[in-house]
Amino acid sequence: MANTKVEIKVAVQVPVKELYLVGSVSQLGAWDVKKAVKMEYCNECNKFVVSKMLPAGETVEFKVLNSKSWDNVEKGYNGEELENHTIVPQKGLSVEVEVVNFAQ
Repeated sequence: MANTKVEIKVAVQVPVKELYLVGSVSQLGAWDVKKAVKMEYCNECNKFVVSKMLPAGETVEFKVLNSKSWDNVEKGYNGEELENHTIVPQKGLSVEVEVVNFAQ
């Protein structure tokens, strides 16, 4: 299956030094946090950004981490578990997510 470039932007409401994505496909580490993808901070947009080639038309799930550890996975306002983010990559797809809290 062909790959297509997808841009993922993450806005955070809590201070973090680094952000990582880990997900269901090998390009996002195949749920192995040691292979999580580091995001770069964009001063112009005030978000963390990464562009990856992902399998077009295939459902891809991911989570946001504030370090390469499941101990620092994104959470809801009250620390509750969140569903995985789910996308279906297609040409020109740009995804924006917001993270309000992390496990501590």
